[in-house]
Amino acid sequence: MDSQSIAIGRAHLEALLATRKMTMEHVQDITADACHAHFQNMAQLQELAHYLSIPLSEFFVGYGASDLDDGVKIARQGEGFKREEVRDGVHCYTYEHLVTTHHDPQLMALRLDLHGDSSQPLRLNAGHGSKEVVYVTKGEVRVRWLGNDNEVKERVLGNGDSIFIAPNVPHSFINHGFGVPAELIAINYG
Repeated sequence: MDSQSIAIGRAHLEALLATRKMTMEHVQDITADACHAHFQNMAQLQELAHYLSIPLSEFFVGYGASDLDDGVKIARQGEGFKREEVRDGVHCYTYEHLVTTHHDPQLMALRLDLHGDSSQPLRLNAGHGSKEVVYVTKGEVRVRWLGNDNEVKERVLGNGDSIFIAPNVPHSFINHGFGVPAELIAINYG
């Protein structure tokens, strides 16, 4: 192959083709070995992407430097990103990232310490573009969200309860009790 050739992981290309119910036998002019499919140049790869109606960027997903060690990444307590969330002067949460990886950039797992309690107003966020699963690991938590009818809905979740929140639904969490610690694990994805 010359200096303009592009190698894509064969398994990755096969997975993309499978989304279109195709196999390597359905594409022409691509040479392949056990590990890689070789394109003569970017134009050839763009042509295939167009034919498959798959964004060109999808062919390069996961091609940055891997942050996995033999398929695994460990995040140690206290080493991840941490920030405080203050809304309208009220200290609401401490967010702490759990493990993050280049391998799945749309996955965001967080541990949240809830600082506000029922004596403070519960301020909804603006919603976000990801799906979210929240699991209560400690305490009782009051959750509010903006319903389809633009009415604020509310429930109390106990230790071990969980909730799914669809994309773009404004929501918020607060301690249900006074002076009792509450903690959540939130997993945002897709």
